[in-house]
Amino acid sequence: MASPCPVPVQQWGERLLTWLKHVFRLMLEELRPRPYARQPSGTEEPVENIAIPPEVTAHPGETVAQVRKRLANHDLSHLPLVDETGRFLGMVPLARLLSASDNRTLETLVKPAPTLVCGTSLHQAIALATEAGTPLLAVVDREGRLTGLLPAETLLRRVQDRYGEALKRFTGILENSEQAVSAIEGQPGRRVIHRLPWLLVGTFGSMIATVVMAGFEAELRREVEVAFFIPGLVYLADAIGTQSEAIAVRGLSFSTASLRRLWWGELQTGILLGLVLALLVFPFIWIVFSASLALAVALALIFASSVATSIGLLFPWLLARLGKDPAYGSGPVATIIQDLLSLVIYFMVVSWLVF
Repeated sequence: MASPCPVPVQQWGERLLTWLKHVFRLMLEELRPRPYARQPSGTEEPVENIAIPPEVTAHPGETVAQVRKRLANHDLSHLPLVDETGRFLGMVPLARLLSASDNRTLETLVKPAPTLVCGTSLHQAIALATEAGTPLLAVVDREGRLTGLLPAETLLRRVQDRYGEALKRFTGILENSEQAVSAIEGQPGRRVIHRLPWLLVGTFGSMIATVVMAGFEAELRREVEVAFFIPGLVYLADAIGTQSEAIAVRGLSFSTASLRRLWWGELQTGILLGLVLALLVFPFIWIVFSASLALAVALALIFASSVATSIGLLFPWLLARLGKDPAYGSGPVATIIQDLLSLVIYFMVVSWLVF
């Protein structure tokens, strides 16, 4: 009759079981979607959000003497000129105002000034200020009424704040990014919990890849040279996809283009990359093996490359939409998806042209 399990062993077993349950719960939490919050790029903010309300305005019929009294307690470099309805007419430089005679009206001193319509983005304001070379921009509504002023120093300060944050995100040193700090400084157990779920998905995908390969066992036995090009094809697709992933993880925080436009650009890039690689390998395979196999490998390269660039862009975007860090899941999951699709594409093309 077996002796009962010693108490210390039972305790350690219970502790291990409790720890495994805790790890499993944390892994499920890691995979659970979270609300999406897109990082602002710093260029999408409308100018009315940072414009300063004008301290004082003047009308074209007022005289220099009248305005000088009102400006005694204001520190201005330019005086905005508006009509009776509030429509912006231009700016009167302070130096020109102070040198003019008392009885001159402001309509004789006004100078045209660059304006920004409400809704104009920050990067458009930067471009206009740079082109005009003026220290002050006027912000108006759709009817041309003055709503605020945008001094150059305010614009530069906001650009510094926003692009400084974006640069830190770009280099991975944003001070308050707890997730990034935890990923590199956290306890090994915590790092495993963050990374293991995605690797398990990749492991499951590798099993599927094995099933796909086994499904073509008879064909591979009959045309064994077909298998020679699988490692190269899978590697090139992975390399192209990894390039797209790195560019996407870095660039999605800055780009203001639509996802459709970004995807279309990556798709065309993948097709061109695949075409160049296909042209390089086609003559060698034709000479050493056969024309049909060379054509099959070339077509598979083109299709696999275009799929790889698309996945490399779309998967980091999807993870960000789910509130996940693309750095964890993009590599393991996107890689196995690319591998599976590359194998399927290759075997389909080979079945059509070779078998």
